[in-house]
Amino acid sequence: MDAKNPNQKKARLIVLAIFVIGFTAGALSMNLYDRFKPKGPEDKRGPRGNADRVLRDMSDKLSLTSDQQTQIKAILDETFGKYRETRRQMDEDPEVKKYMPRFDEARLQGREKMRAVLKPEQLPEFENMVKEFDEQREQREKRDRK
Repeated sequence: MDAKNPNQKKARLIVLAIFVIGFTAGALSMNLYDRFKPKGPEDKRGPRGNADRVLRDMSDKLSLTSDQQTQIKAILDETFGKYRETRRQMDEDPEVKKYMPRFDEARLQGREKMRAVLKPEQLPEFENMVKEFDEQREQREKRDRK
C-alpha cells in the first residue's frame, strides 16, 4: 500500500495542477478576447450608447417636458443617423482622418438644435453634460490612440 500511496498523491497533484493551469489559461484568454475582440456595430456607438440612453440621461438631469423629449429624440435620431452614415463611409474608405470633421459637425449641429429646444434654466445643466461628454470622448480617443 505504501508503494501506491506516493504514486496516488503524485497523480492527484498532477490532476490538480492541470485543472488550475487550465482554469487560469481560460480566464486569461477570456480577458484577452474581451480586450481585443473585433468591434461590431453595437460596439461602435460610442461612450454614451444610443439615442434612447442619451434622451433618458437628459430627461433625468434636465427634467424635460414631454414636448421637449419628442423634439430632442428627433434631433438625437438625426444626429446618430449622421454618425452611422459617416461610419459606413469610413468602413469603405481607409483614409479615416478625413471623416472626423463630419462627426464634429453633426455633434455641434445637434447640440445647437437642442439648445433651441431647452428653456434658459435648463441650459447650464445641459452645458455641464456637454462638457462631461466631451471629456469622456477625449479620454477615449487618447486611450484608442495608444
